[in-house]
Amino acid sequence: MKNILARGGIEFIAVLLGITGSLWIDENRKAQDQNEKQVMILQAVYEDIIQTEKFIEERRDPAFKTDSTWMDYFANHWDDMNVDSVAVALRGSFHATFLDFREFHPPISSIELIMQDGSLKEIHNMEIRKKINELVKTDLEFVMKNVQTEIDMQIDFKNTLINQNDPKLAELLSISQLTLRNRFNDKVDNYDDQIEQLKYFLTKDYVRTYINLKNRHRYFVMLFIRNFKQTLSDLKILVEEELKITPGQ
Repeated sequence: MKNILARGGIEFIAVLLGITGSLWIDENRKAQDQNEKQVMILQAVYEDIIQTEKFIEERRDPAFKTDSTWMDYFANHWDDMNVDSVAVALRGSFHATFLDFREFHPPISSIELIMQDGSLKEIHNMEIRKKINELVKTDLEFVMKNVQTEIDMQIDFKNTLINQNDPKLAELLSISQLTLRNRFNDKVDNYDDQIEQLKYFLTKDYVRTYINLKNRHRYFVMLFIRNFKQTLSDLKILVEEELKITPGQ
């Protein structure tokens, strides 16, 4: 009887150890899967960061800064500028300053996706999660709202030009797509049209008001872009530390 009980106890312990071992293996595999998923998410976030840095450095930042410099110049030298020299120096920035607008759409599709599908919770590092939220929900939203305000301002200005019913203005704004393409590519030899447009605009108070308002608003656009860039940089450092990436690799 004792032997039977002993064998039964041993068998019970063996079964218990087997169950415990299976549970441990399952938990270990689950933890490994979660870690692998987190690494994949962080790698996607990191790729977005790299692409966004390039986007800002190569495309958005120079364009916004050039526009801002010209807006500030016009706001402060409306009455005392050398029109001929300024019109030539403006080159392709003429339309960006007066007739067009800039948009801001950083390539952060992976970051936006993990915000939408709940994958953000898969990131264990709370500082990274907070920084992603700050980047998207605070900094980017501030940039987008202010850029949209500037776009709305631009649309209102264009409507004002349309409603002038001024034949001279219509003539001055007449331009071929070839000329626009050449201006965009900075391949213009003759700036007579641009000089005449600028001279006309300088006689209109509503144009001056528009430039002054656009200049004031652009300050905040640039401020929030700087905040966005700083948060992006902070996030990059945190992700590099988590993935054990050496900066510059």
